[in-house]
Amino acid sequence: MFANLRRLVPFFDAAVSDWAWEARVLSWLTGVWLVMGLIVLFSASYPTASLEHGDGMYYFKRQLIWAVVGSIGFWIVVRTPLTYLLGIARWFLLLIFILLGLILVPGVGTTVNGATRWISIGSIPIQPSELLKPFLILQAAKIFGRWNQLRVQHRFTWLGIWGLMLVLILLQPNLSTTGLCGMMLWLMALAAGLPYKMLGGTALSGALLAGISIAFKEYQRRRILSFLNPWA
Repeated sequence: MFANLRRLVPFFDAAVSDWAWEARVLSWLTGVWLVMGLIVLFSASYPTASLEHGDGMYYFKRQLIWAVVGSIGFWIVVRTPLTYLLGIARWFLLLIFILLGLILVPGVGTTVNGATRWISIGSIPIQPSELLKPFLILQAAKIFGRWNQLRVQHRFTWLGIWGLMLVLILLQPNLSTTGLCGMMLWLMALAAGLPYKMLGGTALSGALLAGISIAFKEYQRRRILSFLNPWA
C-alpha cells in the first residue's frame, strides 16, 4: 500500500529515475517550492487565522488539501502522453477564453478588492487566468513549432485569440498575469525563430499597452513604484 501511495507523489516515485536529468531536477524543485510555499503561508497566516477563525492552522490546512490535490494532478499529467496534451490544449484554451469573457459580464464575475478575476461554479471560485497558463504554453508550442508550415490565416487566427485573451485579462484588471502570459508567448516565439521585425513590433505594442494601463490604474502605479523603491 505504501508503495502505491508513493506513486502518487512524483518526487518519490521510482519511475522518476527513468526521466531525463532536467526533468528530475524540475520535479524535485517543484517539490521544494511546494514545501517552501506551505512554510511561508503558515508563518504569514498564523496570527490572522487565529484572530479571524480561532485556528492558526486554518489557511495552512486549506492550502495543504490543495497541495495534495495538485500533487496528484501533477502525477496524472506527467504520465499522460504529450501528443494527447497537445491535442486537447486548444479546446481547453477556447473554453478558458469563453470564461474570461464571462467574467466581465456584470453579475457573473466575482469582484474582490476592485478586481474581477474569479467566476464561481457552485461554491468553488475559479480564476481562469491561472488555468490558462499550461494550456497557453502547450498550444503556443504547437503553433510556433509548425509556424512555417501553417497558412497565414491559421497563424493570425491564433495570434488574434491570444491577443484578445491578454486584453480580457488586462481588463479585469490583472497586469501581472497579462505581462507574464505575454512574455511567455514572446519568448517562445523568439525561441521558435519568428522574424525579429514581428517580435519587435509585438514588444513595443505590449509595452505601450502596459504603460496605458499603469497610467489609468493608480494601484498598479503604486505597486511598480514600491517594487523599484521598497523603502520609499
